[in-house]
Amino acid sequence: MDFAKNMPFPHLLIESFLGEKEAERLALALKKEEFEEKDSDLFSFKQTQDLHYSENKEIKEFVKMLESREFAERIEKISGIKVKKGAFDLAGSLYENTDYLLCHDDELEGRKIAYVYYLCEDFSEKDGGALALLEDDNGKPGKSGKRYSPKWNSLMIFEVSKRSWHEVEEVIGKKKRYAIGGWLH
Repeated sequence: MDFAKNMPFPHLLIESFLGEKEAERLALALKKEEFEEKDSDLFSFKQTQDLHYSENKEIKEFVKMLESREFAERIEKISGIKVKKGAFDLAGSLYENTDYLLCHDDELEGRKIAYVYYLCEDFSEKDGGALALLEDDNGKPGKSGKRYSPKWNSLMIFEVSKRSWHEVEEVIGKKKRYAIGGWLH
C-alpha cells in the first residue's frame, strides 16, 4: 500500500472503506438525491448538487466523516500530502450506458487530492466505466498506465498535478456507476 510509488502518478485504491451496512445505507441515500444531466463534447453523466447541503442523514454523516481531523490525518499519512481539515468538494455522480468523462488533470483552485468513493455493484472490464490513469508524455496525456473498474465500497484517491491525466471510460450496458467524489484542498 504505497501511494507515492504507484504509477503513472501517486494513487491508491482502498477497498472496504466503510462498514458494509454503512455503505449500503449511504448508497440508498445517494440514489434518492436529485441528479442533473451534465453533457458536452467532453463528458456525459449525471451529478448531484454539492452534497454539503444534502438533508439526508446518511449523507450528512458521510460529510461529517470527511470533515473530521481523523480523515484528514489518514489521507496525509497515506499520501504524504498535507490537506486542510474540512476543505473539500463533493458531489454524487451517476454514469449509465454510454456515459463517459474524457481525459483531464483536475488541476484547479488548490486541489491536492482527488477522490472517488464507489457505491455501485462491481464492474468488470466488459461493463466499461473504468477509471483510467494515463501516463504523462511531455506535459500531454500519454498511453494508459492503469485502469480500475468500479468496485463496491472502495475509495480511490490520487494526487492532483499537471500530470495526473485520467478519464472515465464509457459505460457499456445496464449497470449504473454511482459514486461520491471530489477534491481535498
